[in-house]
Amino acid sequence: MTSRYALQGRIVTMDPHDTVIEDGVLYVGDGVIEGVRPAADPPPPGHELTPRTATGGSVYPGLIELHNHLAYDVLQLWQVPRAFTNRDQWGGTGTYRQLVTGPMTVLGRDAALMPAVARYVEAKALVNGTTTSQGIALFSNAGARRMYRGVLRNVEQPEDPALPAATSRIADIDAADARRFLDRLSRNQRLLLHLAEGTDERAREHFRALEFEPGKWAVTENLVGIHCAALTRADFDVLAEHGGAMVWSPLSNLLLYGRTADVAAARAAGVAVALGSDWSISGSKGLLGELKTARLAAAGTFTDRELVAMATRDAARILRWDGALGALRPGLRADLLAVATTDPDPYRGLLLAADTDIRLVAVNGVPRYGTTRLMRKLAGDAAPSDPGPGAPDGRLVNLLDAKADPLVAGLTLPQATERLTAALATLPARAERGLAPFAPARPDGSPSTPSPPPTTSPTAPPSPPRPTSPRPCGSRSPSSWNPPERGRAKQSQGPDASNQPGNREN
Repeated sequence: MTSRYALQGRIVTMDPHDTVIEDGVLYVGDGVIEGVRPAADPPPPGHELTPRTATGGSVYPGLIELHNHLAYDVLQLWQVPRAFTNRDQWGGTGTYRQLVTGPMTVLGRDAALMPAVARYVEAKALVNGTTTSQGIALFSNAGARRMYRGVLRNVEQPEDPALPAATSRIADIDAADARRFLDRLSRNQRLLLHLAEGTDERAREHFRALEFEPGKWAVTENLVGIHCAALTRADFDVLAEHGGAMVWSPLSNLLLYGRTADVAAARAAGVAVALGSDWSISGSKGLLGELKTARLAAAGTFTDRELVAMATRDAARILRWDGALGALRPGLRADLLAVATTDPDPYRGLLLAADTDIRLVAVNGVPRYGTTRLMRKLAGDAAPSDPGPGAPDGRLVNLLDAKADPLVAGLTLPQATERLTAALATLPARAERGLAPFAPARPDGSPSTPSPPPTTSPTAPPSPPRPTSPRPCGSRSPSSWNPPERGRAKQSQGPDASNQPGNREN
């Protein structure tokens, strides 16, 4: 890979002054931004001979997503049977086990398939402009976490001393456990908690349970509430008073509950807000799409600039990563996104962009996805490859990384897609014959150590999901998306004791 390069275009820095350089150059060296200057200015030291590469558009910080359940992003949108009022209602709906839990049990426990899941969902995020995501745990495979290393940053294991790791919890907090939960929040680590998900009083009570004595709350600056859809203005005042933040997933809320969080009240209270697409079962296929939903759902509440900030500098600030990520400033990590937009308003230009408009995505300075011209010029010895069917024409991807898990490192994206496509078309047969407990697999998919099948096989779905080929980009652009299937439900079991009896599975 070219260790030094310079990108020319409109530079949308997202710095504290909202600096936009209409004709600027971003200088990158060894994964770090070494200069952000007008094109007419001389280059910074060390870049006197660095050629400038025209992006043909605007350059932004890479998108930071604070809520997802990544493994589920191999599945398609599901048809929500009705509007629910809290998340405890829909884990038992008829088709949920057939289309969500059943498939993910089979995929997660298969030694050949789980590496393909990790490869596919990370690539899907990159294609949508996301450089950091969250949600790497999986209830059916406790070892899945190790497979998410190197290509895409993740919140739980960033593997960078400048980026403190966060943790997450799915299960609600009972009132009797509020004091103990406060002790956990005292560990000086951000905790992302599914909080007050739904629209009724029962959902809201899960927030009220954090008040363990009158006026005393198990809420600190380390609490980041996911969804918060049932919170009132008074609740947001409490959250803000104690330094808490929230992650907003508007599309998933709207499909499941018919409405989303009162972000106008959150803003008025001073609560910091970030974004997350939740998962592809009921959310957007990526953060670029979720920004479009947020723009519609919060019309008149947030400006386009403020929405872009939610997915960049505000998300970094919530994680305490703002000293290293979230803006385009000298000294910060070079996570960036180049988009083919010349809209006079650069923030509107990003919100209206489709995935076909993405020219380049780089993580830690490494070009990971982009147009053939940019990738061949910038990736150098990395030898970017064809992402396979479903990607926009004229794109290449670079998924090589020295830190990658060996099970994932040997998989190309087309190989992962082919493997998952075949598996999704034969799920009932796979479930009925039973699967060996998860064992490490070689890169070619064969198990490294055979194991006998379990005495009871995973529950087989009554009929297979529609056998569609996984597509990292999809043929539909986010701005013209028309879901063939919508919705999901969530089961009442989490991946570990701390996540029970939650309804999401990772």
